Amino acid sequence: MNCFKTLLTACLLLLLVASCNNEPERHELTPAGDAFVLYADQTLDSLHFYSYDSWTVTPQVEWVSVYGPSHTDVVNDNTQYRWNLNLIVEPNTTGRTRRGSVFVHSYDYSYSSPVVQLGLLFVSHPNRTVDTWIDERSGIPDVAHYELIENARWTADSICFTVENPWSLRLVDATPAGWLQLDATSGPAEEHCRVNLAFSANRDEENERRATLRLISGEVFNDITVRQLPAK
Repeated sequence: MNCFKTLLTACLLLLLVASCNNEPERHELTPAGDAFVLYADQTLDSLHFYSYDSWTVTPQVEWVSVYGPSHTDVVNDNTQYRWNLNLIVEPNTTGRTRRGSVFVHSYDYSYSSPVVQLGLLFVSHPNRTVDTWIDERSGIPDVAHYELIENARWTADSICFTVENPWSLRLVDATPAGWLQLDATSGPAEEHCRVNLAFSANRDEENERRATLRLISGEVFNDITVRQLPAK
């Protein structure tokens, strides 16, 4: 009787082990981040996702490429792995927003990760004015510009920005000439750049003053309009 119980227990253990070994494979592909929104001079970002299986990543536009392997082979052991890939994005010199995507495929699962690159450099002051929208609800402009409007009595302000490359900021034109001056015209790539502006008060009661500043970062430039209102 004891031999029979021992044999029965052994059979049950074998069945349990077999059922564990025959656990069905898990397959899933999950994005681990939102859509990319880059400024015109930003050329590097990261793609993150989770997968149980081998995968491939294929950019769907010529201006985006994968830095390093665009595929990998994984032996499915029912473990979910997080993958981090670097994407190389060409500078956007078109002056307007462009959209693309990166296609990620794994087993029978796939998704497209949107990539949005603005036609603007990142200027935090002055604020941008949107001319046309791609998606107003998401805050993504199509074409936009930067404009600094000054009171006739103001004599100082600044341009603040973040750039990915050594920068230059120069006066393209000013009407009338000589009323606007900059305390710096170039510098290294920095997260917080500030150029102070100095100008005389506008005593003309009829005409405003205008100037155009050109901010350049690598291959990309943005014009910034400076207006000083008349002394009404």
